[in-house]
Amino acid sequence: MSDAGYPHAGGEFTLGTERLLFLADLRYWGVADYQRQWQTALERLAYGAPATALFTAYRGPQEESHVAWAVWREDDWVYVQEQIFLPAELGSSFDPWSPDAHVGPRVPASEEGLPITEWRTELVQLLATAFRIKLPRYPF
Repeated sequence: MSDAGYPHAGGEFTLGTERLLFLADLRYWGVADYQRQWQTALERLAYGAPATALFTAYRGPQEESHVAWAVWREDDWVYVQEQIFLPAELGSSFDPWSPDAHVGPRVPASEEGLPITEWRTELVQLLATAFRIKLPRYPF
């Protein structure tokens, strides 16, 4: 249970050498739901989607915000930022299983010009980790 009294599970998102830790909200989705959502989102990215989202807190169809890692594919790189999805901005067509259209363009700095925390890694590294492919450490 979290401090707010809801069930959660600890998670880890590996990006190259970075390990991003998070708490997955389990009030509406179980661990298997998050795993399936991440898997299908990463498959879309592998097949060419320019952006997707990996949810860490899906809070149901009510008027609560959702939290995800927004992932943008740019050439051979992916950029990741934490993103909050606000119900007022999503509309009734929001489908958490297909959130790509709601991610929006990558914004590396705030309106005030301050950098937004983001991580960058090679696309091949992210996909290899996601699909459990062991890559050689050094090219032959």
